[in-house]
Amino acid sequence: MTRQEIYDRIKNSTKDAVILEEMKKLGFWKEDGAAASVPEQLILREASLRKDLNELLQKQRNYQNRDLALKDMRAARMEASRKKQAENKLLRKEKAEKKAAAWKEKKQKDITYLGEAVSTGLNNAEANTEKLQKSGLPLIESAEKLAALMQISISELRFVAYNRVVSEITHYKKFQLPKKTGGFRTISAPLPRLKSAQHWILQEILNKLPVHAAAHGFVTKRSIVSNAKEHLQNNLLINIDLKDFFPSIHYPRVKGFFKAIGYSEQVATIFALICTESEVDEIELDKKTYYVKSGDRSLPQGAPTSPAITNLLCRRLDARFAGLAKKYGFVYTRYADDLSFSAPEEKKEEFKKFIGFVKKTIKAENFTLHPDKFKVLRKGARREVTGIVVNQKLSVSSDKVKKFRALLFQIEKDGIAGKHWNGSTTLLASIKGYASFIYQVDPVKGKPMLERVNKILVANAFKHIIVHKSKAQKEKEAPKKQAGIGASTKTTSDTKKPWWKIW
Repeated sequence: MTRQEIYDRIKNSTKDAVILEEMKKLGFWKEDGAAASVPEQLILREASLRKDLNELLQKQRNYQNRDLALKDMRAARMEASRKKQAENKLLRKEKAEKKAAAWKEKKQKDITYLGEAVSTGLNNAEANTEKLQKSGLPLIESAEKLAALMQISISELRFVAYNRVVSEITHYKKFQLPKKTGGFRTISAPLPRLKSAQHWILQEILNKLPVHAAAHGFVTKRSIVSNAKEHLQNNLLINIDLKDFFPSIHYPRVKGFFKAIGYSEQVATIFALICTESEVDEIELDKKTYYVKSGDRSLPQGAPTSPAITNLLCRRLDARFAGLAKKYGFVYTRYADDLSFSAPEEKKEEFKKFIGFVKKTIKAENFTLHPDKFKVLRKGARREVTGIVVNQKLSVSSDKVKKFRALLFQIEKDGIAGKHWNGSTTLLASIKGYASFIYQVDPVKGKPMLERVNKILVANAFKHIIVHKSKAQKEKEAPKKQAGIGASTKTTSDTKKPWWKIW
């Protein structure tokens, strides 16, 4: 040790304490493990007091110097602040890690956000179990339980239900079908993952709820035939069409329906998002396709759940119309958005009053009457309900049947090229459907036409196979011909013969 270091040690302690420490280090002061002797205790105590005294004297000197005292105070505060900041940083880090872990776990088990303007009720998981049990519906306490019942992951459930404003994906494939009355109807066909979720809702929930007896569309054991049969031989017929039937049923109404049958706001929100879609604009930008939301969410025409939801949402409408019809002596039925009322001719005196109530009821139920599809048919006119004549017996329009027979004759004679039916682009499927429709209404008249159509389908399927086989054979033989292998041994006259004579 240098002389200065020795002086500093003595200054911070005492001379005797330093000598005692050196003697112990060099072995001149023996320590047998027993309690220290009195002189040693006095030396150590004096050294401790000297050290404390020096610190107090230094503080006194510092306090006498105002600037030095402030500097020491600031240094002490800065040191305490740095220490506190380090502790807070560590606490924040631990808190953030715990929050991230909890959020990750929650995302794996729950859904708390599904996009703008639709996520406010996702924290409310309180359901009306009594109402659900009474209706025989599955009890779903959480999004995790719903995903398990659907046999999908919680992330996939979130994917099919998410409300996107701008997206590079779409859950629907859109195409147009021609209407019988002209124009086109846009069909939104759900893609497999969404369609699977919609089918689950349809089978496990919607199909378990009763619809009104007046509803005939998309109902088991009911059809356009059962719908028309109710109006048979009534001389006064009123046909009404609801405008934009599916698009007019928006997301809040669908969500309210699922809440009304007993489900929590969280589950009702998920169901409503799965069963509705937004109008979107398709935009190309930087060689990418974006789907930008341009309208409110509503029931898509093409989803398997849409018809069932409309039937259930129209239960009150059907009940009101059924009561109104009974009061005025009319018969009421509904097939999707087609409403039909009929009565004997003597009820015509109450017609205007009755129609007034019908229009008010449609407006009160938040639907819109289609002004171009309001028809009143009286005695002497051909009265049709959903395309079926109900004058004396159920039948199909004779004029259209004649045109259909003529079409079948032309197809049998010249083939399907250049032929059309009802504006459809798929002729074979169209004539098959119309023949089945005739058979459903009038089996005696429809059976021979259905047999003719089936023969046409078989013949065209056979031609398709021959053409396909011929094309494949040519592609297979093309390389051999180029190499001069397998050249035909048939004569020129043989090659000009039809294939069935050569074979």
